[in-house]
Formats: sequence, structure tokens, C-alpha cells
Amino acid sequence: RCPRGGGGQPAPVAPVQFFNPAAVPQRKTQAPQAVAQQGGAPSDQMAGLSMRSAPQQAFSLGDVPPPPSVWDPPQPSFLAPEGQSPSKYMHCSVGCIPSSASVAQKFALPLSVVIHPLNDVPGQENVPVVNFGATGVIRCRRCRTYVNPFVVFIDAGRRWRCNVCGLLNDVPPDYYCNLDSNGKRRDLAERPELSCGTVEYVAPADYMVRPPQPPSFVFVIDVSARSVQTGLVREACATIKNTLSSLPGQPRTQVGFLTFDSSFHFYNLKSSLSEPQMLAVPDLDDPFLPLPSELLVNLNECRGLVDALLDKIPTTFASTTNPDSALGPALQAACAMMQHVGGKLQLYQSCQPTLGKAMMRMREDSALLGTDRESSLLNPSTDQFKTLALEVCSKSQISVDVFCCCEGHADLATLLPISKYTNGQLYHYPNFEASRDADTFRADVTRSLTRPMGFEAVMRIRASQGVKVAAFHGNHYLRGADLLALPTIDADKAFSCDLQLEEQSLTCSHVAVQCALLYTTSDGERRIRVHNLNIPVSTNMADLYATLDVRAAMNVLLKTAVEQALTTKLMDARSRLQSACVNCLRGHRLMCQGAELTEETKLLPIFVLAALKNLVLRDGVEVRADERSMLMMMVGSATTHATASMLYPSMFALHRLAGTPFGTPGADGQVQMPPLVRLSSECLESDGLYLLDTGYMLLLWIGKGSNPQALMDLLNLNTAERLDGAKVNLPQLQTDLSQRSLAILSRIRAAHPLALSLYTVRQGGAAESKMLQFMVEDRTLSTMSYPEWWNALSRQLQ
Repeated sequence: RCPRGGGGQPAPVAPVQFFNPAAVPQRKTQAPQAVAQQGGAPSDQMAGLSMRSAPQQAFSLGDVPPPPSVWDPPQPSFLAPEGQSPSKYMHCSVGCIPSSASVAQKFALPLSVVIHPLNDVPGQENVPVVNFGATGVIRCRRCRTYVNPFVVFIDAGRRWRCNVCGLLNDVPPDYYCNLDSNGKRRDLAERPELSCGTVEYVAPADYMVRPPQPPSFVFVIDVSARSVQTGLVREACATIKNTLSSLPGQPRTQVGFLTFDSSFHFYNLKSSLSEPQMLAVPDLDDPFLPLPSELLVNLNECRGLVDALLDKIPTTFASTTNPDSALGPALQAACAMMQHVGGKLQLYQSCQPTLGKAMMRMREDSALLGTDRESSLLNPSTDQFKTLALEVCSKSQISVDVFCCCEGHADLATLLPISKYTNGQLYHYPNFEASRDADTFRADVTRSLTRPMGFEAVMRIRASQGVKVAAFHGNHYLRGADLLALPTIDADKAFSCDLQLEEQSLTCSHVAVQCALLYTTSDGERRIRVHNLNIPVSTNMADLYATLDVRAAMNVLLKTAVEQALTTKLMDARSRLQSACVNCLRGHRLMCQGAELTEETKLLPIFVLAALKNLVLRDGVEVRADERSMLMMMVGSATTHATASMLYPSMFALHRLAGTPFGTPGADGQVQMPPLVRLSSECLESDGLYLLDTGYMLLLWIGKGSNPQALMDLLNLNTAERLDGAKVNLPQLQTDLSQRSLAILSRIRAAHPLALSLYTVRQGGAAESKMLQFMVEDRTLSTMSYPEWWNALSRQLQ
């Protein structure tokens, strides 16, 4: 039977080893022997948490709580809503800030803010726009905080006190207004910047280094033999052509193209030409632009030539046998094309570079997987791409998206800095074949080009005196101490930062946090988007647990764990997560004596256990370096919902939809989602159909005893014999099960930035292991089950 949560102690089990035996340094244990040395028998220790029979427990965490049961739950909100930024833009991992550094240390979890600055939801109210005109943007003259709902006006409205640094500022004459009997400005309702937590200011000329540039897109396409044979060239050109009319910024939008194999080829698209002209450059050591002013052109003026070029490229290289790739020089040349305006560069790659300074070598070594030296495979083999990202792309406001379609090992770790440090995105299609992957590829390219985005952005976060922004997490380049350089910024990117008390105790009643994003809209307007939080300070440690947002905390914990894995080793990252969980629970036991854990805090152990079992941090040899690098890149820009989906995937029982409201629109027009099924193989009924959303792919598990009629209603097939591991698209059928399932799929896909491919898994088939690796509540040879983990934590806290 499927475990339903609750219940007492689990049945006695053999002891197991769980990841790093030194994960919890407070307990001294003997080093466990390797499982292999014991002939497969597990050891006696689990990360310092013993599974041996223990004396009668003096302390217990209570019954094993149920895991998450709702898909995409609403963001917990503990702050007074007046003047706060909506949680979809910015939210804190806790609803209060501890008044002392010692309490923060005992709490053990990060005091962090997750920021999703351009998360505008279509159909919802737009962010109000404020134009101060000749008055200029109202800011504190010392700390440069923007005026916001939490500043205080005094002296009959002639001065205002900054809520970040406390300085008294004069109110400009043009901005003056009398105060009412409550000390509030009488024009408060007419001033969005004084009543709304998120606003956008129209930036005056002194916020511009140069006039806003037209949105520019340069497409760099691999035309080597493999790229042509797999269909990548054809699909890339066709998809780009189909999205041209939807590119942002028209009629100002500019485009340019470059193809490469053993040399690279520019294309003259000057509007006076009758057809595009190819300009080949064989010199890889010193790339140059043959016609600097005619390679990047206005799309509207040259649309005919652009369409003709995208039709011509696949036929021009259709018969090529050239296997080489001059990727590095081609990227340098493409950056030179657009460095005077910046913009978005998209690279379509089908094989590792074989020519030029950035030539890569095959370095994946299975002998290193699962060892302390595995981190060497997760770091670049050369700094060429990082240097290009920092010294050329970031300075020139160029963001790079990479669509990697390589066969076999692609060495993503070496390539990804070009996207990571420019706030771009990495897409990976292992062993790409157009016949299988074209639909996913088209959806990803289309979204990457048409989603709302800003250009030439920088972001800064400020906090009240006594609190400092200690660290930033995400895919960006940190310019100076606190300025995030973002050549482009789009609606799918999120960032986070840690707050740290600079003093032993805080005397203020609230901590102000303000995020300011300066960017250029696709329409060419320079804007400042400002988000504000005003977080109360508490002397009671119990308030931290009462207002904890576990999903936000895990977003930051996972990002810091990834950073740790890249700088030291994976074992240290896993140790850090386990220590944070144990110390947080220990802090509750010591400082909140007698109080029961809140329902939200009870979710911490299952999320930490899921993180330790997740492919991004999992121990062992089954996770390839490219797969782990891709997931680490995803974590860097992930939102709170994205990390929660990745850690505890959502599983739905499709065979139980009949007779329920699930899969049909609710009162708000949104598709109603079924309750989540627990991630345990015991919950997979042999006559069931289960859909699993991992955040980056979808799996459909088909039980051996599935009703043939249900298979016909869902897949238009009466047997699943040939569906094990197959990529499928659910057909649109006029059956209740089909229509409900398609509606659920549509809502899931709309919530994720990547196009989610759907794979079928048959019970007992070879591909079932792909599904079972996400059953995070199960016990394996080297990991505990969820009940075992929960009770081992109880013993650790005795």
C-alpha cells in the first residue's frame, strides 16, 4: 500500500550508508566501509546518523509527516500586504528577521530573498509606471534608495526619512504635498510609488551611458556535416524564420547571421541587394569583419533578404562532408558583429569544437564519477569561454543562449560560462535527431526569442542599516561588490541573495529590502523597476519557524550547494545540506522547547532528502557530467517553483480523473490540478497511469495491468508493449481522459521555461529505472527511505 503519512516507527531495516559519513560534524562516527567492499551489504552509519538499534528515545520529532500534496501552492505571505512587493516578484525565506546574530546562527537556514524581477503574468494588472519628469527620480541622497511606501514624511511634508539608512531628505518643491492628521500625504492614492510595492520609473537621461539601442539578435549556426545530417540546420533556420515577426522591439529590431564549420561565413543583407551574399573567412587566428556596417541589419527593411537567406542556408550546405567546428573563432566573430549595440546571441551547435583556440578534448572519465575528483569534470577545461563572456560579452551587453545538440559527451562544463555569466540560457538535446526532438527544439527556440525581455540591465539590492547583502546567487556577473550585470533579462530568470546581520543585535522594528533593476525595454525606453519589502524584526526564535517558507529556503540552499560542489566537491555540498537540516531542527528543539514543528517546517526534511537524492547532487556513477552540468545551470536561474518541482516532482494519477473536477477549468478559469501522489514505488498501482513532472521533462508511467480502454482513451493504443522509453505526444481525442490529461499537461508546460518532452515508461520495462530514480521516498542500497530519514533525524537530536 502507498504510505499516507503519519504512523509510528518504521519496521526494522538493515542499516544503510547515506552519502557522506562526516555530513553532521557534531556526531563523531567511525568511517563506514564501502558498500562494494562488503559485498553489497550496507554499512552501519548514515551521514553520522546511526541506523543501529538505539536506546529508548528521549526526544522524537513525532509521526512522519506527509510530503507536499498540492501542485504549485500559493506563496506563503506573512507580511502586511500594504506597500509590499507581490510575492511573484520578490519574497523572503522567512516572514521576520531575528533581532540577534546568535539567533540567526542557531536557526541555521539562510535569511534570503528570492527575486523574479520581470515575472509579469499575462492578464494580470500591469506594474504602474511613474514619470517624475523635470523633478527627477526621488532618491535618498546618501544610500540612493528610491522613495517607496515605507519612507516617513515629517516636518509638514517638507522632508522624508529614508527607511534604509535613516537619513532625512528634503522634498523637492514640485513633489511637496501636505500631510493629513495621520501623518500621511494627502495625495497618497495618486502616488503609486508611495502605495505600491513594485513600480517602474521612467529613467531620465542621466541613467543612460548611451541612447537605448535597438534590440539585436545574431544567430550562429553550426553547418558541419553532423549538423546537416541530424536536421539541426534545417530546423534552426525554419524556426528562426517562423519567429521573426514575433521578435521584440519591432520596427527597430536588427538581425544578423553567421554559419561555421572549418571556417565561418558572414552574410551581407544590405537592402539594396537582390539576394544575400556569403562572405567566407578562413582565418581562424585573427577573425575580422569584412563589411562591418552591413552584417547586422534592420529586420523590417531587409525582411525579404532575411527570409531568402534562411531558405538558402539548408540547401547551400546540404551535401557538405566537412566534419570540423571552429566554434571559438565563430563566437568571437559574432560578438564583434554586435558589440557596438549588444543584444541576444544564439548559438546552435552540433559537435565539439575541433579548430581554433577554444578546441575541446574528450575528457569525460567514468572512473572519476562518484569520487572526490568528479568536480574537475564539472569545471571548465579552459577559460576561453569565460574570458569571452566577461571581457567581451558582458562589457558589450551581449547575452548568449546555447542550443547544444552534440552526439555523446559535449563537455557542457567548458561551454556553459558563455551563458552563465551573460544571464543567457543553456539548452541540451543529447544525440539530437530532428525526427525525434524537433518539436521540443522549436518550442524552446520560440520561447527564448519571443518572451518578454529587457536589455542592458543592471540590478542592485539594498538593505537596512545593520543588515548587509552578503552573497548573490544566480547566473550573472557581479560587477564590483553589489552590482549584477545582466546584458539581457527575461521573464524566466530569478536570482537570490543572502541577508546577514552586521551587528550583534538589531534595534530597528523592520528591515527594509529594496531591489532596483535598471533596464531598457524592447520598445527602447530606459526604465527602473523597483521592488520593496519591509520585514518585521522579532526577538522570538519561534517566529522564524512559524513564518518559514521552505521552498524559498530550499531554492537558496540548493544554489549554494551547487556553488560548493563546483568550488570543492560534491560530498561537501551534500554535507552542507544535511548540516543545515539537522542544525535547524536542533535549533527548534533547544530554543522553542515544547513547541511542535509547524506544518511548513516539517517539509524541510523531505526536501533536503530529495535534494540529496536529486541528479544534481546525487552520489554515484550513474549521473553523467553533462547531465549534472545542465542541471546545475538550471538551478542557477531557477525560481522557487522550479526548484520545488525539481526536488519533489509532481506525480498525478491520470486513471483517477473520471468523476472529479480535476483537468477542467475552475472558477478562476485555470485548469484544476489533481492532488499529488507520493513519490514512492508503493504508490504506483499496477493498473494505473501516472504523470510525473520533474520540471525539465515529463514521464508517463503505464502499469502492467492498465485498462486497455484507458490506453485507447489516452494514447489511441490498446497496448503499451512498444512504448517503453518512447517520446510521445498525446493525441487530441474526443474522450474525457484525453481532454482532461491534455489540459493538465498544458498547464504544467506553461509553468516551466523549458519545453517539456513526454516519455512513456512501462512497468517492468528497461526504462522504468528512469521513473524510479525520482521516487525520493524509497529506500535504495545507499540511501534511506523517508521514514528512516525522519526517525534518524529524531535520534540525532536526542
